[in-house]
Amino acid sequence: MSFFSRFFGRKNPLDIPLNKLNESRIKLEVQIQKIENEIASIDREIARLFEQAKKARTKSEELTIATKIKTLNKRKQNLQKTHMQLNKQLMLVSNLAIIKENEALLKGTPTWDLLRNMSPEELERHLAEMQLDAQNFNENLNQMLGMTDQTIGAGVEFEEDEELAEIMRTIHAVKEGELEPEIAAEKVTGEEREKKKEGEWLEEL
Repeated sequence: MSFFSRFFGRKNPLDIPLNKLNESRIKLEVQIQKIENEIASIDREIARLFEQAKKARTKSEELTIATKIKTLNKRKQNLQKTHMQLNKQLMLVSNLAIIKENEALLKGTPTWDLLRNMSPEELERHLAEMQLDAQNFNENLNQMLGMTDQTIGAGVEFEEDEELAEIMRTIHAVKEGELEPEIAAEKVTGEEREKKKEGEWLEEL
């Protein structure tokens, strides 16, 4: 079942009232913000656990902390996947809202006929592939309607090969003063890899 049919029934997405789309957009933005806040809270808790691990006296204490970190990291990964899906839904709603805002200009044009003749599922697929902007709407809608191969958010890949072993090695690095707890948290949750990739991308530019 498509996103729009789940929340607005089987009507054509183009017939959904603009005020309903705006209500849905606001709800999605609130959900996204809540998830971002929870992810930030998990990051702080993981950093706190690494700080606590510096005082661990036995292997058993280290393993207990490592298990807690693993559980928190798994929770963060699940939240990131949900965050990605909600952002995709927000893009769908936002793109459709921009089209609805320009409905008066589009009606009677070949572009409107093309949109109207699409099935709800096909229209939703196109909306997911578009990156419309209210400022340049009239300039790029026709071009974007032809973009069928672009994917939105390839997904977040998570490396789980190391699991507890990697966390335990990181704990030891913190205890030996080789890593600060905040850096250790980034290393375990994958934030460090993302920052490194972003830096490499900026260097290429």
